[in-house]
Amino acid sequence: MGYRIGAAVLIVHIVLSGYFCAAHGGERRVTFYRTGGQKTCVFNVELAVTPVEQERGLMFRKKLPDNSGMLFLYNDDDIRYFWMKNTFISLDLIFIDAKRKIVSVHHNARPGDETTISSLYPARYVLEVKAGRAKQCGIKPGMAARLINIPR
Repeated sequence: MGYRIGAAVLIVHIVLSGYFCAAHGGERRVTFYRTGGQKTCVFNVELAVTPVEQERGLMFRKKLPDNSGMLFLYNDDDIRYFWMKNTFISLDLIFIDAKRKIVSVHHNARPGDETTISSLYPARYVLEVKAGRAKQCGIKPGMAARLINIPR
C-alpha cells in the first residue's frame, strides 16, 4: 500500500515539476552578450536535433516572430553548410561553437536561394533568425551566447 502511494506522489511531483518549468521560464532561449557582459538580445527557439528536423529547418514557413528562431544542435564542431531551398523568409544565420562563442554570422540569406551558406569556422550550433535581427542586436563574431534549457 505504501509503495503505491509513494509511486503516485512521485508521478504527481514529476508532472507538476514539468508544468511548473514550462509555465515559469521553461522556454528554450538563446541570449547574446557583448564583450563586457551586457545582454543584447534574447531569442525563444525551436530545436532542430534530428537529421529530419535539420533538413526541414524553417522551410515552408511564411513568417517568423522577431524574437524567435530555430537552433540547430550538432554533436561536434565542424564547418556547417546551409541553403535556403523552400524557405520563404529571409534569415540571418548565427554560427556558434562549443564554447558558446559566435564564430561567424551570415546576414540576409535570400528565400529560395540554393547557394551554399557555410560557417567560416567550425560551429556546434546554428541559430536561424529573421533577417536583420543579427544586425539590430549587434551580434558579431567573438560575442558570447548563453543557451537556456537547451540539451547538451
